[in-house]
Amino acid sequence: MTLTELLADRSRTNGAEILVQIVDTAGSTPRSVGDAMVVSESSTHGTIGGGTVEHLAIEAARDVLSGGEAPGLRTFDLERGGNTGMVCGGTMTVSVTPLERPPRLVIAGGGHIGVALSALAVRCGYHVTVIDDRESYATAERFDDDVTVVMDGYATALDAMTLTETTAVAVATRSSTFDREALASALDGAAGYLGVVASETKAAHILDGLRDDGYSARALQQIRAPVGLTLGGTGPEHVALSILAELTMDLHDASPERATACSLDELVVVRGGGDLASGVCYRLHEACFPVVITEQSQPTVVRRLVAYGTAIDTGKITVGGVTARRVTSLDGAIRTLVDGAIPVIEDPDASCVDSLAPHAVVDAILPKGRFDTGTRRDAAPNVIGLGPGFSAGEDVDAVVETHRGHQLGRVYYDGTTDPFDGTPGERGGVTTERVLRAPTAGAWEPTAEIGELVEAGTVVGFVEDVPVEAQISGLLRGVLADGRTVDAGMKLGDVDPRGNDVDPATISDKALCVGGGVLSALLALDQ
Repeated sequence: MTLTELLADRSRTNGAEILVQIVDTAGSTPRSVGDAMVVSESSTHGTIGGGTVEHLAIEAARDVLSGGEAPGLRTFDLERGGNTGMVCGGTMTVSVTPLERPPRLVIAGGGHIGVALSALAVRCGYHVTVIDDRESYATAERFDDDVTVVMDGYATALDAMTLTETTAVAVATRSSTFDREALASALDGAAGYLGVVASETKAAHILDGLRDDGYSARALQQIRAPVGLTLGGTGPEHVALSILAELTMDLHDASPERATACSLDELVVVRGGGDLASGVCYRLHEACFPVVITEQSQPTVVRRLVAYGTAIDTGKITVGGVTARRVTSLDGAIRTLVDGAIPVIEDPDASCVDSLAPHAVVDAILPKGRFDTGTRRDAAPNVIGLGPGFSAGEDVDAVVETHRGHQLGRVYYDGTTDPFDGTPGERGGVTTERVLRAPTAGAWEPTAEIGELVEAGTVVGFVEDVPVEAQISGLLRGVLADGRTVDAGMKLGDVDPRGNDVDPATISDKALCVGGGVLSALLALDQ
């Protein structure tokens, strides 16, 4: 069998295979240069001469399949005293190379779009299978000679196929019911690309049905609905082109903006939306990690101009050129990520982690060792804590130092950070005096705004009619939102003695440093 015949014979198979081909001979050998065979884990096709030399070549190929050996050349001595035990009297060198399969496309639906898409895909080098449950549509005469046509139920046919990360499934049946069945089978089979031809209204109806069937928001996010890039045109050929353009873009890891897609493979859930947490979110967002923030219903953030958690109160906030929006559902969170923004959801216990299955969880609640936030190491593949209260290697994978000083932003993969001594960080020689605290429990009513310059003794608000005075002069850098119920001693705000030298609407150097530590930890944990 020639190499061309061999590869044509194997073109529609699934699974990893190795091509073993004779590239050089000397003396007497059972086969000539160019002869080849294909080896999988359980079978072989073709021959390079049989006997011990072929047996050794098959072993070499399977060593490459298992990852035990690298691809490359193997030389066999076919004479007495050689490495084969054969006595042909020559030598044979073979190349052992993983066999790259052409990309595979399965089209559910043999109508006009299926015909156009299959023809274009074949010309672009795809191996194409078309499924239709109608005998008049599932006829070979309607399709290119290289298209495999299957007449069966869409779900039945897809369930019988081996779908992999390199398999694309495009759904274009005659009804939303069949579309949904085909998509469900493709999701169950873990196809690498899924799309459905539909209007936005029909697509929403199909996704609602799949959601009712129990498919998670994360699973449904994989579906391009509507499928294809927005290229213009409405005919079958135009639709086929838009689908194949998007599919080819994925295949080659290209980066044109998609009409509907957002990868959650590196999703990070950040617990807490305060100013330090926001520095973390900003760093991650700038490094192209999709981020979801979980917050409580009444955030206790004081530096509200630089805290994405403020979106819970205001609906949205932009910090450092990055916008965060309040969302009320996981579907809303995913839509916000698709729009390039950061979703903030009311979820103080981060229960969304179970549904989103994120790549990482960052606990930025900053318990400082005073209470257990509930974050555990098994919450995600990578779990990172900020500051005191976490132990790397036990309840989290890594801890980032939040205490100002030489260790700020340092990542610990074993043990804990510096303990919290109860003293706020120093500003202009001032520590405890710069922090505003509640004199009693009750409702907080601020009378000054963030960014105002205040003098020592200035009343900046009241808790149950008890005045709260600034203890030092400076710029009011943070103030707790109006109407919050507070406990005695709770932080209400802070005054920076540096005055107008500080911009209360700019992410601090400390927050960015801590964010850099989290980014470094994520990259290191992924190694």
